[in-house]
Amino acid sequence: MILETFIRVFVEADALDRTVDFYASLLSGRETLRFAYPEADLELAAVSSEKLSVLIIAGPPEGRARFEATRLTIQVDRLEPYVDRLINAGGTQLEPIQTTPRGRKTRFRHADGLIVEYVEHDA
Repeated sequence: MILETFIRVFVEADALDRTVDFYASLLSGRETLRFAYPEADLELAAVSSEKLSVLIIAGPPEGRARFEATRLTIQVDRLEPYVDRLINAGGTQLEPIQTTPRGRKTRFRHADGLIVEYVEHDA
């Protein structure tokens, strides 16, 4: 089951807090996630609202560069059913399921070319 879908916004590290505040105010939402991703020199935060959720990825340009082609993050309850569904629908798995600071993830290129990260968070 899809739990939440996030558009991605990329900012410098010193812009994270004000970007979170901006989207929380704009969307009447709240910060629902924040964690460091030290392997990539990044910090991530999410603002969730009823109509739109935003994943803010903050850090230096060289840390963000490899993530910027991915336009959307979809949080699911379990990854494996989506891997099968996406492959059967003509998607291409760009990276295998791997562990992250918050759980597991994989990335797919959909048949239309959109690159999407699928995540499963630990409870």
